[in-house]
Amino acid sequence: VRGDVNRRLPLYVSDWRDGMTSKSLAAISFLWFACLAPVLAFGGTMAVLTNGAMGVPEVLISRGVCGMAYACLSGQPMTFVGPTGLTLAFTTALYAYCTAKALPFLAMYSWVGLWTAAMLMVASLANLSGLIRYCTRFTEDVFNSLLSFNYLSEAFRSLRAEFITAPDVGSGLLSLNCAILTSWACQITTNFRSKRYFSPMLREAISDFGPPLVILGITFASLSPWVLSLGSLSRLPMPSGVALGLGRPLLVNLLELPFRFRWLALLPALFLATLFFLDQNITVRTVNSPANKLRKGPAYHLDLFALAIITGATSLTGLPWMCSATVESLNHIRAMSIYKKRPKEQSGGKLEVEVPERVIETRVTGFAVHFAILCSALFVPLLSVVPLPVVSGVFLYLGRKVMRGNLFLERCKKLWIEEAALDGQEEGAEKEMVALGRWSVMRFTAFQGLCLAGLWALRCNPSTALVFPSVIGVLMFIRVKLIPRLFSRRELSLLDTAIGATRV
Repeated sequence: VRGDVNRRLPLYVSDWRDGMTSKSLAAISFLWFACLAPVLAFGGTMAVLTNGAMGVPEVLISRGVCGMAYACLSGQPMTFVGPTGLTLAFTTALYAYCTAKALPFLAMYSWVGLWTAAMLMVASLANLSGLIRYCTRFTEDVFNSLLSFNYLSEAFRSLRAEFITAPDVGSGLLSLNCAILTSWACQITTNFRSKRYFSPMLREAISDFGPPLVILGITFASLSPWVLSLGSLSRLPMPSGVALGLGRPLLVNLLELPFRFRWLALLPALFLATLFFLDQNITVRTVNSPANKLRKGPAYHLDLFALAIITGATSLTGLPWMCSATVESLNHIRAMSIYKKRPKEQSGGKLEVEVPERVIETRVTGFAVHFAILCSALFVPLLSVVPLPVVSGVFLYLGRKVMRGNLFLERCKKLWIEEAALDGQEEGAEKEMVALGRWSVMRFTAFQGLCLAGLWALRCNPSTALVFPSVIGVLMFIRVKLIPRLFSRRELSLLDTAIGATRV
């Protein structure tokens, strides 16, 4: 941590000064909308799964305050923190456990979070983030696949509930179509920058502001008399004003939990700390990838220390935990990238493409975006008109988006390509199969699939739902000790990244 502070402290003033540009204003407006959609989705789902103990107001406040704190305290400010699918799954499992044992949920939640914060702080001071060098593409792809499937699972669970509680079949079908339309429209608008319609500036605007405008448009359409005549849609459960769930005070009464359970909270805290440690470091590793051309350097240990502080604060106040959010972090980097034009290969210099030259690394955008999200809490009553199927559609979109760039999922699809049709020049699964043969690629992919299936089985089983985060850490052990016994060095050099390739 001391080394990270010594490297980043001389750059702290420039982290703020460099962000005083017009590009920051455009990025702030785009990222505010882009981050608001997942907040509504997670908050709406959390309100249903925790019986109103946490919901959209809590997620808005927590995301806003934690994001501003992280922008000020972290070493690498290009990373965003936010609610994640696996954290939602853990919180839901903890709520189910407390309900079954007749324990006060918020008190147990606070103790688990405080123990987790302590473990993360010890991990950062002990330089345990150095272990991320053992995290290769093998672990990263399985982890991101689990995250993607969790998004899709939550969407299907919510839509199934819509069919069960709908007064008629028409309302259930209306909910399904609403979710599919939301997911499709978010996907189309996000990818609009690659189209040839309209001007480049308009394409960029449609792509940047697409998902939030889709939510707004479908919400207004759902209030029209024509749609209401087709059936009824359930809406986000929201309080009438800016208030915490169940009318509770801000600080949680820690003494409400029986004494022995305060110590027993150490066990789920160990699992949550493992999840946060991996989620945080894998995301920060992705952000600091050489492909993103960041120049100021990583600060893994200081970033983990900052996460420990905000985890402790949210636990004391009973607000939803925040962790590094991969999708929003990469959107942040893209929004602050400076591009240059170069001739497109195989075009004879007639066509040009834009490629990233450098990134404006600043704390201004992260702080301002999350301040805007916090201010959005003032409009909480207006959000009660958003249909829950729209939230399900956002989860479907996020699940599909996390799949992009995942080599494991790409191999699952391209293993079925005819041998003669394989392109050995294309980077990825096809080149691997040409160089190594289909059998080697199939064995490696099947091994990743078994790991994913095991994690998913633990996540779906109520008796092991609190345990599954710790098993994610076993993936790194499998990669270091078992995989080299099953595959040759040449196979691993093509199928995976090298151990120790991550600079900490």
